[in-house]
Amino acid sequence: MNQEAKVIFNPDEKEVAQKTLKDLYFAAKQLHDWITEDNLTQEMAGILPTLIEGHFTDISKQLNYESVLTKEKEERHQKIREANTRIRELEKQLGESKPVDGLKEQLRFLASTVSDWWNKYGFHHVTDENFTEYGHYTAKFCFMLDHISMLSDTPVTDKRTWRERIQQLIEEGWNITFVDGKRSPQLIDNDNNRSKLVTLIHSRFPSAKIIRTRNWRTDDEMVFTFRDIEVYIYDLHDITGKAVENDTEWINKDKTWEECNETWTGENTEEG
Repeated sequence: MNQEAKVIFNPDEKEVAQKTLKDLYFAAKQLHDWITEDNLTQEMAGILPTLIEGHFTDISKQLNYESVLTKEKEERHQKIREANTRIRELEKQLGESKPVDGLKEQLRFLASTVSDWWNKYGFHHVTDENFTEYGHYTAKFCFMLDHISMLSDTPVTDKRTWRERIQQLIEEGWNITFVDGKRSPQLIDNDNNRSKLVTLIHSRFPSAKIIRTRNWRTDDEMVFTFRDIEVYIYDLHDITGKAVENDTEWINKDKTWEECNETWTGENTEEG
């Protein structure tokens, strides 16, 4: 009587196979238990079969067993790899075909468009501007509400215009505190102002996200005020897009902070 050939694993292969089977078992058991108990959620109904499929594919490879499932999965992955390779080739060809002449001027124009808009709105300063290799714009939008040009030929008019703009911001619903009397207005870091900042940035640059904030603590330690926000603009076409006609009416006053959570993605940094 002939004995059938056996599949023998070396110690490393056996360790990997046992772990894969254990993971497969636990995923299948969890699915079985939740179905039995009527506790299977829609989310897990999609996740667990994917895990089981992945573990099954792994053990099938170790056993040199090519099922229809594993073959189809490998074919899908191969098509994805081929598509990604083709995309990289097209991106390279596109990049090589674009002239570099004029690029510096284009980037300067885009950066100045953003900073001019922020300055005109009344917050004034944009710093650390960068353009990434993926075609995104990043910068820190600062808050210099007390800024008045020292080189102006119309200092009296500038001071009057500045006071009027601060009052307009307050009337628009921005929460502003004053340090040293009325000479140093600061934007308070609170839910109301965060909601308004999200709406302001997103209304001018639809693809933009605020990813990080920094703030100061006032000397009397009563409130925190914004120092700057870090903004990513993912589509450069937003920068050259048509702005809202009235620059003082950017804010949607009905939008709450909770409704802005998906747009405000970043972390908060407090600095005393």
